[in-house]
Amino acid sequence: MLAWILVPLALVAGVVGTRMTLEPELPLPDRALVVHVQNRTSETLPKVNLHYANVNTQQETNILQLRPGETRTVTLNHEPGLGYTVRVPMPDGRTLEVCGGRAKDTRVMREVITPDSILSGTGKP
Repeated sequence: MLAWILVPLALVAGVVGTRMTLEPELPLPDRALVVHVQNRTSETLPKVNLHYANVNTQQETNILQLRPGETRTVTLNHEPGLGYTVRVPMPDGRTLEVCGGRAKDTRVMREVITPDSILSGTGKP
């Protein structure tokens, strides 16, 4: 008797699970930029600041407590190709800074923070 209940439930769960994995991802809005930020240092970075602006807006996104080896992904309300500034106050008192995000042909950028610099590029790190 229990099988008559469990079998249909299992079938429904399988169909729902399959539909969820096969559904296409929602498209990004036109003015959206995905940035992957990776910490390739041996220390936790207290703050990573991304500053970006255009004619009408000025915005800032902060990533807090980025652990060694960790990658975080943020989506910026910013048009690809306009660029943004990445500032990282290092634990030893220095500040690393780079102007990234200048690639017009992609909406996925990466910022890899090393002990001495920030490597800016396109795609995932």
